[in-house]
Amino acid sequence: MLENLATVVLSIHVIVAIFLVGLILTQKSEGGMGGLGGGGASGGMAGFLSGRAQANLLTKVTKWLAIGFFCTSLFLAYADSHGGARQPLVGSGGAATTTAPAAPVADPAAPAGDSGTVAPVAPAPVAPTEPVAPSGQ
Repeated sequence: MLENLATVVLSIHVIVAIFLVGLILTQKSEGGMGGLGGGGASGGMAGFLSGRAQANLLTKVTKWLAIGFFCTSLFLAYADSHGGARQPLVGSGGAATTTAPAAPVADPAAPAGDSGTVAPVAPAPVAPTEPVAPSGQ
């Protein structure tokens, strides 16, 4: 249940992030960047909102999108830390197979009384599933 809800919240999170970036980039700069921040009311917006009203509306929408982004981020962090199956929300293509990591093996060179040291174990090599034909033939 939590995984399905997390997938929906992740979709909302991505949409909110895209709108938030776009909205921030369209706002007028209040200083420091010169003329790079965009203009005031232009085009069809000139008759709809004044420059001040448009800035207030953009500020309020940006605030609520930022709050939504923050809340979805917190929920996704909670869902990731409390997920039962421990499957990734993104990137489960299905074509790649993974193997479980090998259990650590005690280091034979360590003293007999030292049980805290373990030797690292390299994963076993995986053989290709299809033979590779030599090039040039």
